[in-house]
Amino acid sequence: MPLRRFVAVMFCALVARSTVGHAQVLRDSAGVRLVTYPRSAKPRAAWSLSAKPLLELGTTDDPASEFAGVRGVVRLPDGGVAVANGASNEIRVFSRDGRFVRALGRAGNGPGEFRRITRLLRRGDTLVGVDGDSRAQVFEASGRLVRSLRPARRAGSRDPKRIGLSAGPTSYVLVTDGAPMAERERQVIFYTLTVADAAGDSLLPLVTMPGYRTSPINGTPARQQLAAEGVFVASDSSACAGYSDRLMITCYGPTGRARLGISRDIASRAIREDERAIVRQAYLDANRDAPPAVRQQMATAVQAFPFASTAPAFSRLMLGPDGELWIGPFDPGFGLPGPAAPVVPTTPQTWSVFAPDGTWRAEVSLPRRFVPFEFGRDYVAGVTFDADDVERVVVWGLRR
Repeated sequence: MPLRRFVAVMFCALVARSTVGHAQVLRDSAGVRLVTYPRSAKPRAAWSLSAKPLLELGTTDDPASEFAGVRGVVRLPDGGVAVANGASNEIRVFSRDGRFVRALGRAGNGPGEFRRITRLLRRGDTLVGVDGDSRAQVFEASGRLVRSLRPARRAGSRDPKRIGLSAGPTSYVLVTDGAPMAERERQVIFYTLTVADAAGDSLLPLVTMPGYRTSPINGTPARQQLAAEGVFVASDSSACAGYSDRLMITCYGPTGRARLGISRDIASRAIREDERAIVRQAYLDANRDAPPAVRQQMATAVQAFPFASTAPAFSRLMLGPDGELWIGPFDPGFGLPGPAAPVVPTTPQTWSVFAPDGTWRAEVSLPRRFVPFEFGRDYVAGVTFDADDVERVVVWGLRR
């Protein structure tokens, strides 16, 4: 399968064409809206963050406000905040004025427990914590456990990740198809986005696209570092995906049918040596508590890592209010293992915001050492790292 087959089919059989601002708007024979921006295009507006945070947690001596390994931050309808704290495997709920309210879940394998919390999802005032096995715990705002969702499984696939809530009790689960084969020189491993039922027993495939590339090291397939990869986001009735070798995103309806394509021409650039150093150091830090022999093996291994030559066009996709698509720039530290602080953005990050019809609404610059987890209509919620690498939860006001 060609690498971009999942989107390339949309750019043929065009039957309608118009121009909106700098964008060329096309519609193919299947009725898919295609919006293309040249390199000279600009967003309609430049949004900004408030001068001071609306809420900041982690600045007091309250133990409940001491965070480590934050894996999710969401703002609640009443203005409060929920935080998935990785170190304690729990969800902490705070009032709108920063007062600790309650903790949900704990470490474990039973109902209401997390083996390794990795994600926090929200629908209204219902909170869903997801762990590394794709198990999910659903809590009401009161703290009552509503249900526990078993690990999602699909025959022939591996590494299930529950990435979003779909309609009713169903959810979106991203799986990896197949496994690298040592005898192959170079391979492309594919991802499939599925919809899982409440029990996690039935996974309906929606979209399949390239996930990542491997290159052999001493006969063993190794994932290319800082290479283009498949990036997905899904929530409610919308899912968007793109292969990050270029900025070309396709958004799908609940049945997996493409409804929108967004493409923007951006200049490519080479991977820098300082970016390779970030990757190598992250893997060394992830093994800093290992026995000396293991650390020495890792120190040798990172020098042989296969790296891409060209930087990806983007690293993250997120969905905001009313189906807005937020696209984050290439970030060499995103998704790397080990302590979070060394791999957070060291420079301000400019995100692009697109309307559900593909209009490039705005750009927003986020501060250095800040990782966003949720974009709202008038706020951005995430975690920031101070000069001592201490994590603080921050909610910024968003000026549109």
